[in-house]
Amino acid sequence: MNKSAVKSLKSSFTILFGFQLVLIIVLGILIETLYRNQLKLATARDSYFNSYLLADELRQSSDDLTRMARSYVATGKEKFERAYWEILDIREGKIERPVDYNRIYWDFVMATGQRPAGSGDKISLEDLMIKEGFTASELEKLTLAENNSNDLVKTERMAMNAVKGLFDDGSGNFTIQKEPDRDFAIGLMYGDDYYKIKASIMRPIDDFFKMFQAREEQTVSKYLQLSNILFWISLLLSGLIIIIFIFSFVIIRHQITERDDVERELNDLHKSLEEKIKARTLELEHSKIKLNKALKESENMNRLMVGRELMMIKLKKQIKNSDTLDIKDEYENKK
Repeated sequence: MNKSAVKSLKSSFTILFGFQLVLIIVLGILIETLYRNQLKLATARDSYFNSYLLADELRQSSDDLTRMARSYVATGKEKFERAYWEILDIREGKIERPVDYNRIYWDFVMATGQRPAGSGDKISLEDLMIKEGFTASELEKLTLAENNSNDLVKTERMAMNAVKGLFDDGSGNFTIQKEPDRDFAIGLMYGDDYYKIKASIMRPIDDFFKMFQAREEQTVSKYLQLSNILFWISLLLSGLIIIIFIFSFVIIRHQITERDDVERELNDLHKSLEEKIKARTLELEHSKIKLNKALKESENMNRLMVGRELMMIKLKKQIKNSDTLDIKDEYENKK
C-alpha cells in the first residue's frame, strides 16, 4: 500500500470517527434533555395528582361535615360533634393535619376511636392550594366553594344547637335556650335549602376540576410530545451511529484482510526468492567447485606442459652437447 493510499485511508477514518464522536455527543445531550424532560413530566403528573387530592379534600371535608352534623342530629352522640369541629379546625389550619389525610380517615376514627396515622404540620387547606401553585382563576373557584361551605356550616351549627335546645339570638350566637327540637334540626339538615347550598359548594369544585384538568393535561401533553420527539431523534441518531460503526467495521475489516493478503503474497514472494537464492547459491557453489577443479586440472596440465618443455629443452641441450662432442672426437681422430 503506497503512502497516498495510507494517507487517504487515515483521512477517511478520521472523518468517520470524528463524525461518529459528534453524533455520540449529540446523542448524550439528547438523552440528558430527555431525562430532564421526564423529570418535569413526572413533576407535572405529581402536581396533577396533588392538585386533585387537595380539591377532592375540600369536597370530602364538606361531605364529612354533613355526615357528622347529620349523625349528631340523629343520635345526639358527642363524638360526632367533636369530629365535626375537628374537621373544620384541620381545614382552617388551627390544629395539626393528620398524615395521609387524603386516605380513609374518619370512618376508622368513628369506628374505633383511634387515629390511623400520626400528625403533621398546622397548615390550612387554602395555604396548601396556594403552595401547590394553583392559578388565580382556579383559586377563585375553590375559595368560592370554601365560602359556600362555611355558609353551610351556619346551617349545620343551627341544627346541632337545636338538638341541645340552643337557638340563634339573631347575632349569630346561640344563647336562647329552649326545649331541644330534633325535628327542626332534621328539617334543616335534609331540607331543600340545605341541598341547594350543598350544590353551590360542589359546582365551583367541579368547575375547578375542569379548569385544572385542562391546564395539567396541556402541560403533561407538552412534555409528552417533547419526550416523543426527543425519543425518536435519539433512536434515529442511535441507528445512524450503528450504521456508521458497521460501515467503519466493514472498511477496517476489508483493509485488514487486504493487508493480510498483501503480507501473505510478500511472504510467499520472500520464500520464493529465498529458495531461488538458495538454488542459485548451490549452482554457484557447484560452478565454483567445477571451476576450482578445472583450474587444478589446468594447473596440472600447465605443469606437465612446462615440465615437458623443460625436458625437451634439456634433451635438446643434451643432444646438442652430444653432437658437439662427437664432432670434436672425430676431428681429433683425423688429426
